[in-house]
Amino acid sequence: MNHSLKKNGSGRRRIFIGALAVVGAMSWGAWLVLYPGPGAVPQARGSGRPQPPLRSAANPEDSPRSAPITRTASRVPAKPESERADTESAPVSVQDPAVAALPSGVPSKAATVPLPEPTPQSRQLMSALCRLDQPSIPRTPEQVAEWKQNLQQLIAQGAPAVRAIREFLEKNVDLDFGPGNALGYSSARAAMFDALVQIGGAEGLTGTLQTLQNTADPREIAVLAQNLEKLEPGSHRQEAIEAAREALAMAAGGKLDGADVAPLFEVLRSYGDTSVLTDLMQAAKQWNYYSAIALAQLPDGAGIPALIEMSQGASGGKLNALEMLAQVSTKYPEARAALLEQARANKITPNLWPYLAPLLAGDLYHYQDSAFDSPIRTGDKRPNSGHVVLGNQHFYTAPAFELLTPEDINQRLALIEELKAVTGDPAALKALDQSKDLIERRRPQTAAVSRLGE
Repeated sequence: MNHSLKKNGSGRRRIFIGALAVVGAMSWGAWLVLYPGPGAVPQARGSGRPQPPLRSAANPEDSPRSAPITRTASRVPAKPESERADTESAPVSVQDPAVAALPSGVPSKAATVPLPEPTPQSRQLMSALCRLDQPSIPRTPEQVAEWKQNLQQLIAQGAPAVRAIREFLEKNVDLDFGPGNALGYSSARAAMFDALVQIGGAEGLTGTLQTLQNTADPREIAVLAQNLEKLEPGSHRQEAIEAAREALAMAAGGKLDGADVAPLFEVLRSYGDTSVLTDLMQAAKQWNYYSAIALAQLPDGAGIPALIEMSQGASGGKLNALEMLAQVSTKYPEARAALLEQARANKITPNLWPYLAPLLAGDLYHYQDSAFDSPIRTGDKRPNSGHVVLGNQHFYTAPAFELLTPEDINQRLALIEELKAVTGDPAALKALDQSKDLIERRRPQTAAVSRLGE
């Protein structure tokens, strides 16, 4: 997979973090600067309007190309042509949603869904949609209209089109349409994923499952997992989790060539439960920010005990865990209590307090290249973005003003006062005063958002 890096925009300062992995009882290592320093004001990360961090060119929207890109990110070894046809024609087991809800020990009645041979027309339509022999991107209004018409005709073919789509997807190549195109899709593969959903039925589900079981591309796994939710809500979350686990293991072993694995953490966060806690805590050794963000976002506060445990240690994840506890301190009482206890025991060192201040004031961490969430925009200001070299992590912080209700603001101010009362650390007091000032400056914006929602 091609993972060359490309800069987005110019003229703005880029913020990088470097991280040194630490083992045993050693203290967390030296970081290159993401934040201006302990003495900076809470919003200093956004000063200078830093441009978004570098992202991998593996994401179609980042690098317009006019040639097919060979994709090597597969969890299944490529099969010889002589074996492929026999394998593809074999029935595929698709479990009925009602069967998936049966208690353990009850035999399932999985339906086998063999994919019919593609018609000559479906193969011709695929060739027209994905010109890998002479790659070109439709640009004129006439070319775009013809491409869209071909796609609708392919979808209208129904079940026979699924095998034709699968033949293309199993080649592990893609035709990138580039950003801002008129086709409505970032690439040929993205278009085919959506076509499988529109075809639907057992065949569309089979084609989507087969692709999920093959790909190791983090964004594709996330997209396919969401497509399965559309086709059969709640029935294939375990398959999505297993795909994310396997791809994450490949990335940890250096087999994904520096891919941004944020979508894999989103899959674990969105479809997992307490069963993914071990995965996320183990992943924190290499992806400390990504793991902490996912733990903080697990449903029903399932990740809070793990964050508390991490915050009490001396590893590189301590700061990240403290930041997440500050972020969710008004949502989960145990997170609030853990922060107060550490402040009372002077276990939050002076250099860490400036990092906590913006989170106490309502900032939230977001994955930069999210496959699930829409980007957050804060008026005319860009979110504060960062890039951690270790694990190739990209993220940004921004307040969600719709969540900063008057009640939430009052809870945050009360927590700040409690923290000030239990610590005499000058650095802590300074950071907490800055956090309080930041909340007060945000009141007009939260009030404006509240009025718009009425």
